[in-house]
Amino acid sequence: MIAVSFLCVGCAAHYAKINADKVNLYLRMPEARVVYFSASLDDFALYRPKKLNSGTWAVTLPATREFTYFYKVDGNIYLPDCKMREKDDFGDENCVFMPDM
Repeated sequence: MIAVSFLCVGCAAHYAKINADKVNLYLRMPEARVVYFSASLDDFALYRPKKLNSGTWAVTLPATREFTYFYKVDGNIYLPDCKMREKDDFGDENCVFMPDM
């Protein structure tokens, strides 16, 4: 199992755990009330990650291809401190997940 960690502003933390062909993305943000996750895998539809007891939000995705993503936290777009970013079509940035990194 490969684990990659990213630290975010404040007490939020963002990290990924890869297991075979799945990646679990975690966003530790205990103060958040409502979190959505959005990725390029499905044209950026919004999904509700599962809230774990520790104030961490979790989502599982296929780890077989590259994708971009962001979070929406309490109504605001939230981009965690991620290793790779790319500009989107609107001039903002998204995090990039690459399976071989």
